[in-house]
Amino acid sequence: MTFPFSSLVFRKTRMAALLAAPLFLGACSGSVDTGIFNIFEESVPLPCPRVEVLPGTDTIAIYREGAGRDLVDVRFEGALEAVSGICQYVDDDSAVVVELVIQIGAIKGPAADSQIEEFPFFVAIAERSGEIVAKKVFNSPIEIPGARRRGAVQEEIEQRIPLKGGKSGADYVIIYGFQLTQEQLDRRK
Repeated sequence: MTFPFSSLVFRKTRMAALLAAPLFLGACSGSVDTGIFNIFEESVPLPCPRVEVLPGTDTIAIYREGAGRDLVDVRFEGALEAVSGICQYVDDDSAVVVELVIQIGAIKGPAADSQIEEFPFFVAIAERSGEIVAKKVFNSPIEIPGARRRGAVQEEIEQRIPLKGGKSGADYVIIYGFQLTQEQLDRRK
């Protein structure tokens, strides 16, 4: 099943944090039936989409311009450090809204010529079959002032996934990682 990207909502807000505490993926909250006549029935939470980092995209090295690719050529290094989130079914369970908080850590390298660097990362929604139904790339600026070497930010991402044909959140996977260039991908081989 495919649906237009415009039917999915990606919203990003930014919370700055220096060396924030690790976050963990939270449980899903499903719809709650509050009918007075079924107060003795247990409500079973509906499943959230699985969230995972694309293997090989959890770190990034950003080098200075030129051919050098030694440690002395590294401007910044980044790592996806933690993710947490919640999901909630809305509109009579016809959509699931997933709110994620992704923590990105950065280290200033020996070739850093500024206090700030933009770290490109992506969030994609895929069906369990592996078919990508939506993907969006974000840039997360991280500032590491003065003599400090480390910094971090938390990025808040919200997706609204329409559920059609009896599907639930369990039929989808949210995949995230750094958006690597072809050169960066080739260096990982």
